[in-house]
Amino acid sequence: MKIIIADDHPLYREAVSLQVRRLYPQADVAQVACLDELQAAIAESSEPYCLMLVDFHMPGMSLEALTALINAFPSVPVAVISGMARPSDIRAAVEAGARAYIPKTSTPEYFAQVLQMLLAGGTSVPADLLLEERAAQGGGWELSAREREVLKGVAMGQSNKEIGRDLGLAEVTIKLHLRNLFRKMGAKSRAEVAVMAVRAGLE
Repeated sequence: MKIIIADDHPLYREAVSLQVRRLYPQADVAQVACLDELQAAIAESSEPYCLMLVDFHMPGMSLEALTALINAFPSVPVAVISGMARPSDIRAAVEAGARAYIPKTSTPEYFAQVLQMLLAGGTSVPADLLLEERAAQGGGWELSAREREVLKGVAMGQSNKEIGRDLGLAEVTIKLHLRNLFRKMGAKSRAEVAVMAVRAGLE
């Protein structure tokens, strides 16, 4: 398993590398500090990377460069990491094809969940932030705070049991919240709710 971390802050880069190695002891983790180094590392690697963690604001990076990187390696999940979690940045990253957006303020538990989802072929973005933007644009769903928490769990790929455990609620209560989410969001399935959460505010 080859993973590359591209970020111009060496302490953060090392912290992420240590966390990745704790989760996947056999992983081959590379570190680079800018877009040029990232491109060189990719070109020089004898094996393709299975995951790229890329700082949205490192030297050389731009929306155009991110889009080109993702288009050049469509089978490799790219996760954007950033010290800023502005809805506009999240939207831009998702539209460029990023599979995840990870704020640098994320907890180790959240980071671990996102990493596991990405390596399993899933996607993850901070659904609550996207929902805030959608609401600000006047197209938001009228969701309660608890429904937002449940929606965030769905967007992260959690099961009803896992969401219930995190929120201290019974699984049957989570099912009731999901039924309300289906009705309010006009969705017909859990998968559709998850996709709508990821794309909230993007349409």
